[in-house]
Amino acid sequence: MYFKKVILIIIFPISLTAAFALGTMYQGRTAISGKNAVLSDGLNVGPLAGRDNSAGQTESPSSESQLDWCFEHRVPESECTLCHPELVGDFKARNDWCGEHGLPESHCRLCNPEIVFPQELALQKERPVLDDVSIYFPENKVDCSTSESIIKFASVETAERAGLTFEPTVESPMPNVIDAPAEVKLNATKTVTVASTVALSVIRWMVEPGEKISKGQPIAQVSSPEIADLNARLIEYAAELAAIQKNYSRKAALKERQLISEAEWIDAEASLNTIKAKYESTRGLLISAGLSEADLDSINSGRSVSPVTLIRAPVDGVLVKREAPLGELIEPGISLAVISDPHSLWIEAKVGERDIWRIKAGQAIEFSSDGSSLNKTSGKIIWVAQYLDEATRAGIVRVSVNPTETGIRAGEFGRLTILIDDDTEAVLVPKDAVQWEGCCNVVFVREASDVFRPRKVRLTKGDGSHYRVIDGLNGGEWIVVNGSYLLKTELKKSSIGAGCCGLDAEA
Repeated sequence: MYFKKVILIIIFPISLTAAFALGTMYQGRTAISGKNAVLSDGLNVGPLAGRDNSAGQTESPSSESQLDWCFEHRVPESECTLCHPELVGDFKARNDWCGEHGLPESHCRLCNPEIVFPQELALQKERPVLDDVSIYFPENKVDCSTSESIIKFASVETAERAGLTFEPTVESPMPNVIDAPAEVKLNATKTVTVASTVALSVIRWMVEPGEKISKGQPIAQVSSPEIADLNARLIEYAAELAAIQKNYSRKAALKERQLISEAEWIDAEASLNTIKAKYESTRGLLISAGLSEADLDSINSGRSVSPVTLIRAPVDGVLVKREAPLGELIEPGISLAVISDPHSLWIEAKVGERDIWRIKAGQAIEFSSDGSSLNKTSGKIIWVAQYLDEATRAGIVRVSVNPTETGIRAGEFGRLTILIDDDTEAVLVPKDAVQWEGCCNVVFVREASDVFRPRKVRLTKGDGSHYRVIDGLNGGEWIVVNGSYLLKTELKKSSIGAGCCGLDAEA
């Protein structure tokens, strides 16, 4: 025996809206009685459960409604302090209270996640536990009313007036890809920031951005009172070192002849080591400030003290940018310029934790710049982060590219497309054709001019306007695009027994 449900809905004309009628034929496990649907497992579905139905019979409420349970706060209704604030005093009097979360300690799942009430166990036995739902492409239920539904218009004419549009599904090569926002950056392993350990101001730049430079080449002339002070100390310590070394040599000769005491020899050694430390420390400070060994030798030989000196390139490369403005006092550690290898750039993308586990070093990518989406750059992944950002829950994926071959520049933004599989034939459907029915992703397949069948589909990401169908459709089938939401509405009504309907039962 099967049951056939016929829904006739009449929409009266309002303004320019034409009246039409839509019928729904439904076959399956649900037997319809008035406006209530009673599933074969005995649970009542619909807003009239437990009330008089159209047949004049009274249905008993489900056992859920008889449980002492607050579904909103997941605690026994008779003990819910959020619904019944007057109970708070009793719990506090029993010293059963979590002040941090404003709940009884015996109800606080944040402090005691293992809490399980007897009512919860009863509910789990009474009804199946819902599967976890993904916010991206939720999994379809295996068995539901959609599986046996057919939507039929009252006539071909009313179907035409409904304004439905149709498209055939198409099979097209569609790679399984992951798409993520990305930025072009300098290769950090081949990039050097030129900075100084003293406060200074740039008097004159000696190199233009984009110019190739060599290690030790002057890139800027700078002025700093601290450099003048370090120059003077270097000259002073050099003179002291020369005098103390002579005295040390003289005492070394006396020690060999045992003409000085051990204490005098120890003092001579200490004096020499102390002045050496001061001299080398000053040299180190000047080198870290940007001077070269040759500059220090020139200071010692010339015995001249000047606040003006040269900042030199620490490595070979290209001057990418000059960051210090002329004449402005720059604090220690602030970048003056950036030198990098012009033949190596990185593209970095931030991929969410849902997809990053699918990415591995060596996979092919395609980068399209926001400024010129037609300019595509290919490459391979060289590194995938083993950790996620705590705030964004995303990890970095890095690609190495040669800008001389691609034309891209550091600082560009774009999209990184990561190819997971080789191209395969896939069925594509317009996004407007897919509806979430409540438990399933469905499209409506046209079987006749006035008959449409909801078809469950499994989806994954496609292009900008289409989804890729993993299962449920074949190429060439005609589906509803505009108007699919209308059919979904009627399908939802049939699944809960709403609307004006009559019931025919046939053996």
